Amino acid sequence: MFEKMLACRNPLGLLSEDLDPDTGELWGNFPQTYSMVGLINAAMRLSKTWEDAF
Repeated sequence: MFEKMLACRNPLGLLSEDLDPDTGELWGNFPQTYSMVGLINAAMRLSKTWEDAF
């Protein structure tokens, strides 16, 4: 699901405030901080801890 969300970003790597779940078309304003914060938080939760990374 995370990879699918990453694929929906525009060429600059940004997300809009909404997107069409069927087509992935981005709707609304750019850039949306809340969308990007959600993406960053998800990446952090899916990542290894610093201790486990080495």
